[in-house]
This record gives sequence, structure tokens and C-alpha cells, in this order.
Amino acid sequence: MSAPRFELQVDDEAIVGDVLGDQHQLRALFLHGAGQSHRLRQRQLREELARSGFGSVALDFSGHGESSANSAGSLKKRLRQAQCALDHADAGRTIHTVVGTSMSGEIALRLACRTQSRLGHIVLIVGAIYDRAAFPIPFGAEFSNVIRRPQSWRQAETLEMIRDYRGGLTLIRALEDAVIPHEVADLLEQAAVSARFRRIIDLPGTDHRVSEAMANDMALLQRIAAAIKEEK
Repeated sequence: MSAPRFELQVDDEAIVGDVLGDQHQLRALFLHGAGQSHRLRQRQLREELARSGFGSVALDFSGHGESSANSAGSLKKRLRQAQCALDHADAGRTIHTVVGTSMSGEIALRLACRTQSRLGHIVLIVGAIYDRAAFPIPFGAEFSNVIRRPQSWRQAETLEMIRDYRGGLTLIRALEDAVIPHEVADLLEQAAVSARFRRIIDLPGTDHRVSEAMANDMALLQRIAAAIKEEK
């Protein structure tokens, strides 16, 4: 399945992404996680969605995949890159869903909770949230020190931002996840008091590496694809 590639200049970085599916059927923006992740980690899931007419856009954040790494990344920098990719690829304003994995849980929440956002469904796959102090700090020792403070995620600004969010919220949680505490999904679900719907989907026997699990389990892949498409 072909996925036309695009490249954007965002501040000092060249950001590469692609569009999978018919231009008039774009429904979701996919945001990958941290570490060695990149947009192709989500390709199999995106192809499953595209076969049912649910097209998507994905990007490599700076320092990942095909994108440049001219300066240190940050959550703030990622948010700007995600917004620019969305604005570039969604000329028809058909994208309604944002899917954030791991670190990009924070980005997906901030993107959808922005004033005038047109995103009406947030899907977090083992999604993270972070202490508000971490948002502008470049990735490195200082950032790590902030996020490694015990339960620092309880100080997340996104827990306040989501209170006024009126779209749908789907939280996919891996029950064997040793990276993202289980309470993160609980806190987000409880905070989303204005949401049109909110739900937690638990994946038993699955750890933080959900993309790898989906690659080896078609039933799991289809279950997550269905959750992304389904809106109560």
C-alpha cells in the first residue's frame, strides 16, 4: 500500500511524514513514541485502518526516522511539529482522531485540547503524561530528572486541560506495562468530565511494546483498529 511522503521545514528541522489512504478519507493523525521509535512502527495498524476507508497521516518527530536532528527535542517542540504536520496534510479538514503512543500521549492531549482544535477523538496507546515543568525542557539530563521524580506525572497540566475537552477519549492500557503506571489512565478518565465519552480498554498479557504485540497478533491489531474507528 503506497504512502506518499511529504517533508516540512519546522523551525530548524526537516520533518518527514506520509499520507496513507485516499486524501478525501483521512481520519487520523498518528504520533509515535520515544526511544528508537518512528512512524513506520504504526504502519501495519494504519494499513489495517486504510483498508476500511480510514486514512491517516503520520510523521517522524525530529531525531527520529527520516526527520532531521539539528537541535535537542522537547515536548514543546514535538507539539509544534505535530500541529504543522496536521495543518499541512489535512487541507480538507477531515482528520478527527489523534492517536498518541507512549510519550506522544502528552502531545495528543495537548493537540486535541487546544482552543479551536478540530480533533474530536483522542486515542492513547500506553499513553504518557508528564509533570508540567517538563514541557519546555530539552530532552536530556534535566528533562530526565524532572520526569523521574516519584509520581511526577500527577502534576501534569494535561490533567487540567482535559477537563474542558468535549470529544471522545479512548485509553488503551497494557496490563503488563512496566513503563507507564496504570493510574495514568485512571486519572485521565476521571479528569475528562466534559468528554462525550471516555473508556479504558485493558490489554491483558501485553507489555509496553504494543506495536510489537500487534505485529504478531492479528486479533489484537484488529481490536485496536476497531477502537480507533469506533466512537460511542
